[in-house]
Amino acid sequence: MTASLKLQCQSTALRQRGALGLLGILTLLLAILFTALAVDTGRLMMEQRRLQTVADMAALDAAAQAGHCGNGELSSIEALAAASAARNNHAGGALTVRVGQITVGADGLREFSETDIASATAVSVVAARTVPASLFAGGTLGGDTTLQAMAVAERDALAGFSAGTMLVSLSDEETTLLNTLLSSILGAPVGLDLISYQGIADTNLSLGELVEASTSFGSVEELLSADLSMNEMLNLYADAVAASDAANVDVANGLDSLIAANVSDVTANFGEIVAVTTENPQEAAQADINLMDLISTSALVANGDEAINLPLNVSLPAGLLNVSSALTVTEAPQIAIGPPGRDEDGNWKTQLKTAQLELASDVQSNIDLNIAGLTGAQVNLDLRLQLGIAQGRGWLKSIQCGMINSYQSQVTIGSQPGTATLALTQAGNPSAAAATADVSAILLFVRVPVAEVEIGLDAPLQNPSSTELVYQVNPLEDDLPQTQTASTATGLALSNLPQNFQTDVTLLGAISLPLLDTLIEEALLAQVLTPLISQLSTATLDPLLTLLGIEIGGMDVKLISVDISRPEMQR
Repeated sequence: MTASLKLQCQSTALRQRGALGLLGILTLLLAILFTALAVDTGRLMMEQRRLQTVADMAALDAAAQAGHCGNGELSSIEALAAASAARNNHAGGALTVRVGQITVGADGLREFSETDIASATAVSVVAARTVPASLFAGGTLGGDTTLQAMAVAERDALAGFSAGTMLVSLSDEETTLLNTLLSSILGAPVGLDLISYQGIADTNLSLGELVEASTSFGSVEELLSADLSMNEMLNLYADAVAASDAANVDVANGLDSLIAANVSDVTANFGEIVAVTTENPQEAAQADINLMDLISTSALVANGDEAINLPLNVSLPAGLLNVSSALTVTEAPQIAIGPPGRDEDGNWKTQLKTAQLELASDVQSNIDLNIAGLTGAQVNLDLRLQLGIAQGRGWLKSIQCGMINSYQSQVTIGSQPGTATLALTQAGNPSAAAATADVSAILLFVRVPVAEVEIGLDAPLQNPSSTELVYQVNPLEDDLPQTQTASTATGLALSNLPQNFQTDVTLLGAISLPLLDTLIEEALLAQVLTPLISQLSTATLDPLLTLLGIEIGGMDVKLISVDISRPEMQR
């Protein structure tokens, strides 16, 4: 090897060693850069994950008292979200809380759309935090960056309630009246005792249990859309009771007696009996319905506006009067199941109407009177006492759901009792403006007319206003159903009606006695009208209104069931 060639080889080796050193430095720098990038990326991902946890927990905690479970105040929802964020080390961090609804878009994906607080069912929480863009590059790569995380949560809550339906607790007198009522509708005598009715009133069935007991329906929606005869409904209720944990001998025997007594062919749509307002009727499958409400409402809906005769005897000191009373339910009551609050149009999502009824008691009879100076005084009475109750309304305003530290929920139901009308007219001429009483006496062995009396009624009835009823419900206790009375107008005691009678006595001149018109008026009030109305009220009107959960100026509202789910993430 020549000297020049040797020098050339040494120079090449030196150059190669320099290139390798530079390559090593570049490789090390790249390794450091990628390590820094990996650390920054991991840090940002961890920050994003932590922020997502903050948003998720804040949305879940806020949803616990929002939407179906809220009190209608955005401030309380924001406070819950902020408290949740603080527990997750996001105190003072940016937090945006919105309320709205979950909708399904054209692409089939669930979307959150913001609405007003009244119609909101879900909560959206956006948590934000500003962090350094890089721990290593300082401000050369843009300084800080803002991370955001969004979560949407929803909590479903349903309640079932009725208004102006049968009592949960019955007396012997009301049991007799209920037997008469059901006998008229079913077509054959019903003779259930107090124990059977009390067992029925203490029994609850869910819509799901009714579906399972049926061989004709596969879902709640099919049941609600079905037209059923009274016989089919009673058999369905009996099968559901037999298959449930609530079965007992008294209830089973009572239902068998009702089935045997039913000879009518009346039918009803089940959706008119139970109004379910959830978007998916199957969501209400676990909602309970009181069996007494179910039977009575089914009977009244199926009966339609046919008059229900209630033959009852009312005794008077001057003799025995057979008073015929007839109940006409022009609009039947409902049982409602659904979520609280209003929809986007401002209408209550879950509401019901009470029964609209007319109750007429007719009296047509000759009654002996004791009037000083008149021999054989007698009055021919033609009277109809007519009571009308317009439909009342009830709506599910809110459900404040129980929390982890307090299981008790609060349900608020708004109510508007129906307006009452009371009229005194003639049994033979219901359109007459007043009742009539023709007084006669014996003169020279001949009965002669003495006076004609018109009996009017001036009963001051106030129009009831709306009111809110608040129910406290603990799921750990068996405290349902609960009944409260909505009454805002001063009720009129029917037994005090004679104080509001207005009498106009016209003497016919056959007999002339001092103050005869006053004597006749006093005798009519003391010997006929006061005891008649008192016993009529005691035997018919008051027990029937109490049985139906209605009073003049008020109504009973029964909370039957509350079904609350856990908050769930929707996005």
